[in-house]
Amino acid sequence: MNALYKKILAISFPALMLLPSCTKNFESINTDKNKSSESTGVPEYNFTRALLEYTGNSDYSYDTWRVNIIYCAMMMQQLSNVSWYAGDKYTQNDAWSNALFDKAYTDQVKYITDVIRLTKSDAYFSNQYNMARIARVMIFQRLTDVYGDIPYSEAGAGYSAQNYAPKYDAQQSIYTDMVNELDAAAKALDATKAVPGQGDLIYNKGGSATASVVVDNWKKLAYSLMLRIGMRLTKVDLATAQQVVEKAYAGGVISANSANAYILHDAAGGRTTVNRNSNILSGEWNAIANKGEASLGKTFIDYFKTNNDPRLAYIGTVPATGSTAAADQLGMPNGYDTNGEGSATDISKAPGYPGDLAKYSVLNKNVFLKLNGPTFLITYAQVELLLAEAAKRGWNVGADAATHYANGVSAAMGQLAQYDASAAISSTAIQTYLAAHPYNDADGYNQINTQYWAASMLDWYEVWANWRRSGYPALTPVNYVGNATGGQIPRRMLYPASEAASNATNYQEAIARQGSNSLMTKVWWDK
Repeated sequence: MNALYKKILAISFPALMLLPSCTKNFESINTDKNKSSESTGVPEYNFTRALLEYTGNSDYSYDTWRVNIIYCAMMMQQLSNVSWYAGDKYTQNDAWSNALFDKAYTDQVKYITDVIRLTKSDAYFSNQYNMARIARVMIFQRLTDVYGDIPYSEAGAGYSAQNYAPKYDAQQSIYTDMVNELDAAAKALDATKAVPGQGDLIYNKGGSATASVVVDNWKKLAYSLMLRIGMRLTKVDLATAQQVVEKAYAGGVISANSANAYILHDAAGGRTTVNRNSNILSGEWNAIANKGEASLGKTFIDYFKTNNDPRLAYIGTVPATGSTAAADQLGMPNGYDTNGEGSATDISKAPGYPGDLAKYSVLNKNVFLKLNGPTFLITYAQVELLLAEAAKRGWNVGADAATHYANGVSAAMGQLAQYDASAAISSTAIQTYLAAHPYNDADGYNQINTQYWAASMLDWYEVWANWRRSGYPALTPVNYVGNATGGQIPRRMLYPASEAASNATNYQEAIARQGSNSLMTKVWWDK
């Protein structure tokens, strides 16, 4: 052993003997202080993520495209398609109908559940906690309206509670809890406490709104959602529906377009924040050499044309000519294909076929298909039209049905300017329309809910849900060869087959309670 090596050992050995005395702080010393954890995380980030995912943000619009557009928009005859869009002809595609279930739990419920869990016991985050409760209801109402009985009370707890097989709650109990959650959260909001910054994509988009404004708008959002929930019960429990609706109205609902709940996207921000309806439909607009694979439906266009509705001048474009003139718009009938002369349902055999698919109207992409456009969650127009129906039923909601109806129609027309300033409809044009189409109580349910159908365009989840509840407008189903429903418009979407394997006991309980996992099984409030 050389002299240098002996010297190193002599110095090192005493130091090594001292090492055990340093290990009492081992965990602290070896913890990365810069690594994010629950204790250092910012709940607002997950809040933002949940809201963005709710509008179909980061998965190339997997659920928005497949359920909202491919199924709901087509079934509700606002869009039409001559090829593979299953909702146009009521064909069954399990993967597409499963899409919202598949994505909502992993990309929406998970994040909003974590926000609630992490803020519940922290007084500083009181408003964030209660806003998250409201957002959670918004997320779950869509889910239960589409599928019926779903995991609810135990959902989103895979990480926190290692619960990977949550029970399916009955839709009736989900609806009861959602009402209670909205009321409790709205009452607990406090303008004297901190509110989320620009992570609140709905009412604090620039991050500079005052706490009083943010809190007031979130309360209105909560009670507007409660109104929607209450009206959803009119077929199944009229007494509870009235109670919930009157409670919502008394709490204070959205009362102007300026308070509409919407998320404004950012095309410059990259793929994760663009408007997903626009993202998908812009692509379809350019499909088949700009012929618009997702065309506007004949039922939809005819409604606006027949009523000389000023919205039509902004809704449609004819790809063949680029015309946006109302007189030039032509809707494509549902239930046709491009299978050639041998097909009885080839589009060339449709009455009034213009000779070219490019002569059928598509959505005006300069107004409705902007990547940085808004995604509306609930609007003043929807609120007023729901109140109009409540008033027709004799419930205590302030004004009579005619007043709420006029307010709703005016708001729906005025709302177009929030898509693009070029689509602003003058108050004169609105009043002219109302004078020519006054509220008629004898036809009130039809008038109100058909206007709701028109006012809710692009939120086809909601269009389909309200149609199932109200029966209006009176759509004529198609009976395409090989359809899965006997020529009837589907009543729900399908649970994923994976649920039958990974959550078998709870899944089977839901099937036994609700009915078979089919497109024609009605959810609780639809029975």
